[in-house]
Amino acid sequence: MKCEINYLNATMDFPAQLLPDWLLWLSALIYIPVLALALYVLPRRRLRDNGFTHVYFAACVTMLLLWSIKAGIHPALNFHLLGVTVLTLMVGWAYAFIGVSLVALGTTLNGNAGFETFALNVLLMGLLPIMFTQLLLDLARRRLPHNFFIYVYINAFLAGGLSIVLAALSGTLLLWGLGLHEFGWLGHQYLAYFPLIFFSEALMSGMLMTMLVALRPAWVCSFDDRLYIDGK
Repeated sequence: MKCEINYLNATMDFPAQLLPDWLLWLSALIYIPVLALALYVLPRRRLRDNGFTHVYFAACVTMLLLWSIKAGIHPALNFHLLGVTVLTLMVGWAYAFIGVSLVALGTTLNGNAGFETFALNVLLMGLLPIMFTQLLLDLARRRLPHNFFIYVYINAFLAGGLSIVLAALSGTLLLWGLGLHEFGWLGHQYLAYFPLIFFSEALMSGMLMTMLVALRPAWVCSFDDRLYIDGK
C-alpha cells in the first residue's frame, strides 16, 4: 500500500485530502449539467401529487438510513447498500438522480463525507447505477419478453447487483489509478467481497420490487400491468 487512508468505504467517502484538485473540479463540472438536465426533464406535475411526494421523500429518507448502516470487514473497509436501482425503477432516472443528491447531501451534513467530494460521490454512487439500471431496463423492454419475472429478475435483481458492483469497481479503479493503493492490495482486501455486495444488493432490490409491484404497482413508474401481466 502506497499510503495510509483512515477509512475507505466500498461506495463512498473518498478522503478529499488525497484526491487531486482537478478530479474534484471535473466531478463538479460533470455533476452540475447532469443535475440541470434532470431538473429540466423531470415531470413536474408529479410534484403536485401528494401521494407521489410522500412516497418519493419517504424513499429518500429510507435510502439515507440505508447509507448510514455500514458493515466493516476490515479497519479500512466498510460496505453499505445503495438502493439506487429501486429508486430508479420507482420514480425514473431524473427524480432518482435528484434523490441521490439529497441523500448524499444528508450524509455530508451528517459528517460521513466531505463537501469537496460531494459531486464525485453522487456520480459514482448515483449516476453510474442509475444509468446502468435505465440501460438494462430499456434493453429488456426491447429484447426480452414482457414478463413479470423478467422484470423482477433482470431489471431489479440483476440490475441492482451489477449496479453496486459497477459503483464499487469504479471506485476501486479510481483509487488504483491515482496511486492511492496498489492493485494487489485492493484485489486481496476488497475485490474478494464483490460477490457478497452483489448478492446483498440484488436480493434487496429483487425483494423490494417484487413487493412493490405486487402490493403498490402505482408507486413504480417503470411497471405497467398491461405490459407485464395482462394476457400473460
